[in-house]
Amino acid sequence: MLAKDKRLRGTKEWEVLFKEGNFVGANSLTMKYWKIEPKKYPRRKFELEDLKIGFSVGVKISKSAVKRNAVRRKMREVIRLLLKDNKIKSGFLIGFMAKNVILEADYHKIEEDILFCLKKAKLLI
Repeated sequence: MLAKDKRLRGTKEWEVLFKEGNFVGANSLTMKYWKIEPKKYPRRKFELEDLKIGFSVGVKISKSAVKRNAVRRKMREVIRLLLKDNKIKSGFLIGFMAKNVILEADYHKIEEDILFCLKKAKLLI
């Protein structure tokens, strides 16, 4: 589980991410990221050293909540290990959205796709 200060919470933060962010895609997931600009959204409490990460696995992926939660747990674990080693740059909002293919993917494939997206966006340290 990610710490509360690292989670992308609430629809307002997701709206900012989708309005301002850039897409990067991989086989089993898509990543949207935005460099935090506190002056652009003064009412939000964004700070330059923040790093907020969210995960989205929609009902279109699977109607079974068990399968969706399993995918979300795998994605969260990959990010948790990267954060533990301080390998992700701070100052960003990051959202990961799963594609249908992710149901067949194992942990290592999900890890590869997340690392691919982070490298492509130049967010790895």
